[in-house]
Amino acid sequence: MRLKELCQLNGVSGDEKEVHDFLYDEYKKRKLSIIKDRLGSVFGLKKGNDSSYKIMISSNMDESGGMVSDIREDGLMEFLTIGVYEKNLFEQRTVKVLNRRHEEYTGFIVKNENELLLDTGYGSKEEVLKAGIQIGDIFLLDVPTLCLPEGEILSKNLSNRAGLEVGLTVLDKLEEGNENLPFDVAVGGISHSVTGQRGAITATTAVKPDIAIVIDTAYVKEPKENAIYIRSFDKSMLPNQMLKQEFYEVAQKKGYIPKGHVQLEATDGSFIHKSLEGTPTVVLVLPLKHRQALLNSLKVKHINNLSDVIIEFIKGLTAEKIEKFGFKG
Repeated sequence: MRLKELCQLNGVSGDEKEVHDFLYDEYKKRKLSIIKDRLGSVFGLKKGNDSSYKIMISSNMDESGGMVSDIREDGLMEFLTIGVYEKNLFEQRTVKVLNRRHEEYTGFIVKNENELLLDTGYGSKEEVLKAGIQIGDIFLLDVPTLCLPEGEILSKNLSNRAGLEVGLTVLDKLEEGNENLPFDVAVGGISHSVTGQRGAITATTAVKPDIAIVIDTAYVKEPKENAIYIRSFDKSMLPNQMLKQEFYEVAQKKGYIPKGHVQLEATDGSFIHKSLEGTPTVVLVLPLKHRQALLNSLKVKHINNLSDVIIEFIKGLTAEKIEKFGFKG
């Protein structure tokens, strides 16, 4: 399963090369043009019949993790967290340490009195340094991705890789249906997101979209399998109301139940919608089963459902609608 592979790629924010390269290869084998920024974001561009307009479909690619901040004389290491996870969530967890050459080491987060420390098994600072680990090296959670009953997947990184799978599934279905697109579509992953949506600015500048569709994940209480969740509000962005309404109508047309979703946390949409001259943006949500946690679960069916709605939306786009969404019509 491609989603399992995506979830296991190393990609702490600021060091997303494995994810970047995976996406790059996926786009190249589909013979798509490549658009990149200089922070690691990458998009595949599928040309439409008319290149006057461009639709961007994006998800963040980076995961949360940690960084070695000091090495003690006994070989234990102090660390700080990168991204959205609190430090205490890593307690008693096995982690993968990556040095600057991406050599891997097994580590474990131990609690020493009231302090959380990284233990890689070396007995002294000298041994740690000799092994090739130094201050500034990163670590990430080291757990397998598991398939559960009823089409559910349990994994780390669903919050950042499930959206990438939606984009790739959209490309798969467009290819299978031999669909002729009305306009250009750029599908891709944005870097430097969990550390403040930094890549959203540079990626949008590189792609220059007329419309942006952001794929996010979020906890949803008792998610319905036939529902499509559409973000109504977060503290950093109010969606383009006409664009949001269009997705409500498309979801209903496809037989799904559109549902509004509200949260406080920001997404890449916070910078995308105010980039360039302003980019009409909507955020679509994949429902996660649990609140913020290192591991989460998601039904794969929601990925397929959301990709169906996105394709139907693209097929129904006209120049007049795009102009209207951007207050130019």
